[in-house]
Amino acid sequence: MSVGRLRIGFIAVALCLLLALGCEGRQGDEPAPLELFDVAPEFALPLISGGEVELAKLRGKTVILDFWATWCGPCEVQMPILDALWREVGDERLMIVGISVDTDPAAAVAAWVAERGFEYPIAVGDQDLAMRYGLLGFPSLVLIDPEGRILVRHTGVWSREEIEDRLESIRSAAAVQD
Repeated sequence: MSVGRLRIGFIAVALCLLLALGCEGRQGDEPAPLELFDVAPEFALPLISGGEVELAKLRGKTVILDFWATWCGPCEVQMPILDALWREVGDERLMIVGISVDTDPAAAVAAWVAERGFEYPIAVGDQDLAMRYGLLGFPSLVLIDPEGRILVRHTGVWSREEIEDRLESIRSAAAVQD
């Protein structure tokens, strides 16, 4: 077998592995390296419902960023959990923002979201933004504290109980500081 064929075979296997990781993602919490992610990278993104979401304007709230894609099966499991949480407890202290990393046009993403009846805010982002947050797979949730610092990056589906436990620990830490 020639070196060229071996190289092509190696590249094909590597691409298959990357695609598998990109859809399923690595499961679990990934502590953010402080030197890179102490403060969450800023963004201003269009919302599929109109308007814009800007991270800087969310200071003072705990923020959950949900990086997802329409082609990601586990994302369809995570999104109803976040939507129910948003409907029940989204308020002036908690903001949940879905960030689509699809390459499809915003109208196609909006139609996909409308079909499923999700109400939490959905923004149109891209994989470059996900990479700025250090994410390797989808769905990925990023918890940001009211001061704008990344507390947790989690790849994979997070249960409602796990999310609520994390939110409670943020509230408890804030109460201690007051």
